[in-house]
Amino acid sequence: MTKYLFLFGNGFTIDFLSHMGIQSDVIDVLNLFAHGDTVKYPKDKVPGFLSYTYCKNLWNLGARPNMSYEASMELIEALVTCANTASAVHRKFDTVYLQAYQELTTYLKYLFVEYNNKVTDDEINTKIHSWGWAVLLKGLVASQDTSKITIITYNYDIWLERVLMACGINFEVVGVKNGKYRAGEEAKVQIIKPHGSISFAYRDPIASSQFVLTSAQRDEIVVGNASDYTAIYDSLESIYVYNAMIPPAGDSLRIDSSDPVNDNWARLMRREAIKAARDLHYVDEMYICGISYWHVDRIEFDQILTSVPPAIKLKVVNPKPSSTFNAVLTGLFEEHITYNNSKVLGGILK
Repeated sequence: MTKYLFLFGNGFTIDFLSHMGIQSDVIDVLNLFAHGDTVKYPKDKVPGFLSYTYCKNLWNLGARPNMSYEASMELIEALVTCANTASAVHRKFDTVYLQAYQELTTYLKYLFVEYNNKVTDDEINTKIHSWGWAVLLKGLVASQDTSKITIITYNYDIWLERVLMACGINFEVVGVKNGKYRAGEEAKVQIIKPHGSISFAYRDPIASSQFVLTSAQRDEIVVGNASDYTAIYDSLESIYVYNAMIPPAGDSLRIDSSDPVNDNWARLMRREAIKAARDLHYVDEMYICGISYWHVDRIEFDQILTSVPPAIKLKVVNPKPSSTFNAVLTGLFEEHITYNNSKVLGGILK
């Protein structure tokens, strides 16, 4: 019996959108501010979330819908680095950078909720069955030689889950209430989302009149234990007191909980990801897709990679892997294969 571990970054989502024929002028998951003027503000449903009206701190720091990808990531990295450092000493969120961080995390949730609504179930059901990743996952789930499939994904979107639904594959999101998609049925596929998801709903929804974008009194980046969150796939526009999101360039290793007994959701999922890596043996297989391996988050990935047996069968899908990442994989594993795209995956099981 073989266990499989998948490690998905933003490149997996990009590959999905490419297969679906969706261009960046509709959904842009690289420049996260590009469509900020079209995102509806949760309180009044008016487009223009990324604006001086709603996000004064982000706007004053230079966030604009027309800024370049490079400039947007530089700003996000600055915000996250500042928030991580402040969180380590429990500094109140009373500066422009820290309040901009709060604006960013909520903005990202509703950006990806709107993105999610742009892809219909009919489109996925029509096009997805020829996608390499869907073909591979269906084949592995159907195989009696497969004991378990664990997918660690750092993407906020739920297109992975929607693809599994379209393929008739049951799955379970680890660490949240009601995490199993079809309760009472076997779920070979386990999904771990260490950076959060638009599907994580904190307790009960609140009225739009109670929505507050920033709070100067907060001193924690991650709020809520895993048991506070439920996995949902409908009514994603609902408003909750807290959102489970760690922005890109965020390093969840820097995020801790002041509660020594209970786990915040990020800590729990980070631990589950490392456990899944350690549970592998040399006869098992690992797939990696679209991991950026930035200097700000590579320690988090290294904890997973160094927990995997060096003799494991490793396959990487990335048209433009970084030389640093290639060097790390070559140093850690006895062998690995890199594919330019996912089209070849459909033939791996033949």
